[in-house]
Amino acid sequence: MNIMKKYIQITVMAVVLASCGKEFLNKEPHEFTDAVFWKTADQAESALAGVYTPLQGEEGLGGEEWCSIESFSDNAYMNDNYSDYIAMSEFRALQNNEGDLSRNSYVQYYQAIKRATDVLTNVPTITMDAAQQKRILGEANFLLAFSYYQLAARYGGLPIYNSTDPSAALTRKTEAETWAVIETGLKNATTQLEWAHQEGRPGLGAAWGMLAKVYAHEGKWSEAKTAAETVISSGNHSLFANYAQLFTIEHENESEILWGLGARFGSYPITPILMLPNDVWGGKHPDAVGAGWRLVSATEAIYNAYQPGDLRKAASVAKKGVDIVTFNGTTDTIVAPNNQSPVVCIKYMSPYAAAYTDWAAGLNVPALRYADILLIDAEAIMNLNGGGPGNRTTGVSAAAVPFNLVRQRAGLAPISAPTFNNLMYERRMELAFEGGDRHFDLVRWGLAAEVYNALSAEGTYKPKRTFIAATHRLLPYPQGEIDNSNGSITQNPGYAGK
Repeated sequence: MNIMKKYIQITVMAVVLASCGKEFLNKEPHEFTDAVFWKTADQAESALAGVYTPLQGEEGLGGEEWCSIESFSDNAYMNDNYSDYIAMSEFRALQNNEGDLSRNSYVQYYQAIKRATDVLTNVPTITMDAAQQKRILGEANFLLAFSYYQLAARYGGLPIYNSTDPSAALTRKTEAETWAVIETGLKNATTQLEWAHQEGRPGLGAAWGMLAKVYAHEGKWSEAKTAAETVISSGNHSLFANYAQLFTIEHENESEILWGLGARFGSYPITPILMLPNDVWGGKHPDAVGAGWRLVSATEAIYNAYQPGDLRKAASVAKKGVDIVTFNGTTDTIVAPNNQSPVVCIKYMSPYAAAYTDWAAGLNVPALRYADILLIDAEAIMNLNGGGPGNRTTGVSAAAVPFNLVRQRAGLAPISAPTFNNLMYERRMELAFEGGDRHFDLVRWGLAAEVYNALSAEGTYKPKRTFIAATHRLLPYPQGEIDNSNGSITQNPGYAGK
């Protein structure tokens, strides 16, 4: 257990998000063992609330691993000493013995998968309001697919949970079979959810948007375009005018957020504290002792990659001794003496601008945004019109509209015929520090080796790396899961034991 975890030492109840608009998550989740359960609408709602619980966990979507996966890219690195996880992010690990971030994240996503599957199995048997039942099933399908997606992007083929076949947990499906399960869950959700949705819940925009991302990962460009443009043409979502303000508690529920994982002050999720330096002012101004975890920090590579005039730079990163930030009621040049690199991620720092409040500031996790879907649409159009990773300098005028909506919001001049190189830039800067999209993008494009292997070392915190596509396109499978299966779950190619 690291220092910050000892510092927190807090017992968190399962699913207790009590802020306005997220009352549905107050329900105590049932453990699914009571023979008289699955009888009423209230029990169905309670079971659904229980699906969200593990996603909020410290190593789930609401915590360390969601932030730490960014360190696999050229955007970030880990300050904390998780040696096994760092070895994986530096592409030198032979297996995955990481028993905290990686293993716990895996377990928490599978808890969500198990609970979502239980909802989908049992709620159809309950006599209840048809519209309520349909929404519950839609949310469960979305959360099931989302959880599988997070793991499939990391590990490839997965065990597919089956409540009637315990042996299914002991073998991995192929990658194609796994992605088919994800597709099915999201397709089902598109028939069950509505555009209007309560804060903290996914709606129809999230279902179609997530399906667009899945199709993009699979290279199904016609399908990705159709799914993305279903969201775009609906008129139910739009870009928020101010990029920086989007990542504030005041604007965490704008229509740009297709799905934000709900947060409550004083409880998980804890994204802001994970990125915050533990000493912003270095004694220059009053500070909160132990305020930030500084688990993940930014690289000079991303700081130097922003184009002149890109408003996302000041909203996302700050350089020590150069850039001005506001923290704990003071506005001044950031000091952050304990940060290894000269650059700090400040994207989620806004809850602490007026004063340091709590280790869990109550800021929702921006799990899926409209800007992402606009860029998926542009990418699909490029791939369908002679552009793409293999033709990175080919301009595609048909992609200009969705592409430039994102670019111009960032304060940059529009491009009449954007190229794939242009798209790579926009996705990197738009989605930096939001769950590892930069790394997963480079891998699915087949460009990770070219980009990563060309990078010079940054001090000792981001050494020179060698990415071998055949191996490193996937992370090594958690060794604990392989051991628990007595070897029936197999390791990914290129790692020890495979």
